[in-house]
Amino acid sequence: ALCCRPQSGAKARAWAQQYGIPAVYTDEAACYAAGGFDAVYIGTANHLHYAAAKRALAAGCHVILEKPFTGTAAEARELYALADAENVMLLEAITTYYLPQYAFLQAELPKLGPVRGAMASFCARSRRYDDFLNGIWNTTFDPACQGGALNDMNVYNLHLLTGLLGAPQRAEYRASRAENGVDTAGLALLDYGGFTAAALAAKDSEGVNGLVLQGPGGSLHVEGGTNALPTVYSMLGGVRGSGTRTDAPAAARFRMAYEFAEFARIIASHDTAAEAAARARTLAVMDLLDALHGRKG
Repeated sequence: ALCCRPQSGAKARAWAQQYGIPAVYTDEAACYAAGGFDAVYIGTANHLHYAAAKRALAAGCHVILEKPFTGTAAEARELYALADAENVMLLEAITTYYLPQYAFLQAELPKLGPVRGAMASFCARSRRYDDFLNGIWNTTFDPACQGGALNDMNVYNLHLLTGLLGAPQRAEYRASRAENGVDTAGLALLDYGGFTAAALAAKDSEGVNGLVLQGPGGSLHVEGGTNALPTVYSMLGGVRGSGTRTDAPAAARFRMAYEFAEFARIIASHDTAAEAAARARTLAVMDLLDALHGRKG
């Protein structure tokens, strides 16, 4: 089933016909009352994630919740507690961890030796930025809706860096802000004690996207968006391409296929270990987002 806002009903019905979805609802309560499904994917505007997930969990559904997971780490922990009480799975839809290229990075990382520097970048001028400049607000550039570069773009960098390197000791965020206070671009600095990792993101400009991790043994590279990792390679002993993993074009077009295949497996097999690992990754990033936003506790 597909559930949407009343004003999006016509578009939803067209999608349903195109993809063979048997039912379309413009009323959430009616959707849950009808049932016929085990899991719910929530891809609403950022500020609606928490409440929508809470309703879905209360209805006894497994939930796949888009990034950024919630507005605060406290909200995330509350949702996980509710999922446990309802004996259902709660998973964050973050593509990075489930791509085969991520497994390549994990395998190659020890060859670098102690990491001495890291830089991740994900910058893309939003198609809605011109509207924003002309005074037409939308959720992606509205701080009240939890929009902005940190939540929408840099979250991919943060997941990639913390997934590979762990949580930093300290973190700070230096943002470029519009008059309404939203961060249209920003740099997150993550202090790992022996080195600093930098995470750059922008919604107001284009940039060279990717990741570099470096150590005495060599370096690891991602070319392209940190949400898709289209090409990854290692450079060991000064030789580029000591190992290379490039996604197949067909799979790259459907980068979300990897995560949903894994989510289906986790839910069907009730793989609590995999869910716990995903939960730990999400909470690490939510705690980091709290720190970068300047939220206390």
